Amino acid sequence: MNSKMAKWFMLVMLVFVLALVGCSSETNNDTTDDATEEAPSNDGEATGNDGDVTIRVAWWGGQERHDMTLEAIELFEAEYPHITVEPEYTGWDGYWERLNTQAAGNNLPDVINMDNSKLNEYNSRDLLVDLTPFIEAGTIDLSDVDDVYQEINQDGDRTLAVALGANALSVVFNKDILSENGIELEPGYTYEDLREAMLTIGGATDGDFFGFDFANAEYELFFSYARQNGQSVFNPDGTGLGFEEEILVDFFAMVQEMVKEGSGPSHDITMSYIDGGNAMIGDGTAAVQMAASNQIIGLSQSTDYELGLGLLPSLEGGQHGNWIRPSMSFSISTHSQQQEAAALFIDFFTNNLEAHEVLKADRGVPISSAVREHLAPMVDGAIKETFDFLELVADYTSPADPLSPPGESEVRGSFLRLVETIKYDRISPEDAAAQFMQEAEAVLN
Repeated sequence: MNSKMAKWFMLVMLVFVLALVGCSSETNNDTTDDATEEAPSNDGEATGNDGDVTIRVAWWGGQERHDMTLEAIELFEAEYPHITVEPEYTGWDGYWERLNTQAAGNNLPDVINMDNSKLNEYNSRDLLVDLTPFIEAGTIDLSDVDDVYQEINQDGDRTLAVALGANALSVVFNKDILSENGIELEPGYTYEDLREAMLTIGGATDGDFFGFDFANAEYELFFSYARQNGQSVFNPDGTGLGFEEEILVDFFAMVQEMVKEGSGPSHDITMSYIDGGNAMIGDGTAAVQMAASNQIIGLSQSTDYELGLGLLPSLEGGQHGNWIRPSMSFSISTHSQQQEAAALFIDFFTNNLEAHEVLKADRGVPISSAVREHLAPMVDGAIKETFDFLELVADYTSPADPLSPPGESEVRGSFLRLVETIKYDRISPEDAAAQFMQEAEAVLN
């Protein structure tokens, strides 16, 4: 090989070696970065060079709730500038389907708006973080929260959620219509009293009047009815039903008779109002409606009638069927990589006074006594009704049943399908009760 060829060959080899070194160096740098990059932390501290973290928060509701919650989130981010909140909100319809899709993809939000009927189901799927360590450490401060507001969110020693507010099953009544007809539904009034009152008003009304609006909440009403009979919908360990079949026969018979006699609306009328986003109580075609107590806030905003809250009807000689419950709660998902930041968010929504001035008890009466005392002089109208009602209903309650078991959604679906069939008079109360018992036990066993 001559000298020119040798120099050319050496130059080519040098370029080739340098190229190999460059590639090797780039690959090694990638590997080194991956190995030394800080793993996602659960302590709310730095996940990047600047210490900033982001949490996703999901909830359901209407536009007003969305607006209030977003405003409260701005206050939270101002107090914790290293935490950014990504909101994920929708209406009730589709909310759980969306969460189920996210759960299947191991991509649940950090903070989940939870309904107590779903709590055990999500817990059984290992999707919820135990909040007890955060509570014991004071990250979530429940020092001003009475146990009654949190008992239903417990699973043994585990805390599955923190209530966003408290409510109870109630009736919303149209004060104007009842007053015009000289009717008062005082504590202790019975189901028969309610039926007679609705028929009296209907007989004196020229236009459409449908009496007591079940509001598609017959399932919730039956919870109270069973408890008034000294029983419960589910047995204590959630492996079956906890009531005698005759109790359900009586309840189904009452619902069917109310539709027949005109003291309650037919199924198609009920659903036409629900699908249209309207309420009979708001347009005067019903005088009383089944509801959770905090629903009066939204109902009052859509009508010129004056609305009030009352106790559920009672059974002659029956027990107290109602209980104070979380209107809804916040849980932290096991998919969260920022559990400390998520806990701080829950604490803020529990205790921050300025945030509650914005939220206006939309999610129920605040569980913190300090917050309630702060808000009490500021609230009026429908919001004050919810505060007053929680004080009233406390004298007409008994301890809550254990959390509903996994499969509760299927049980509820079966119940409401049979209620629809009953209202159309296509099945007897006896056959409907037998069919429900069979279907529900098949789900639970």
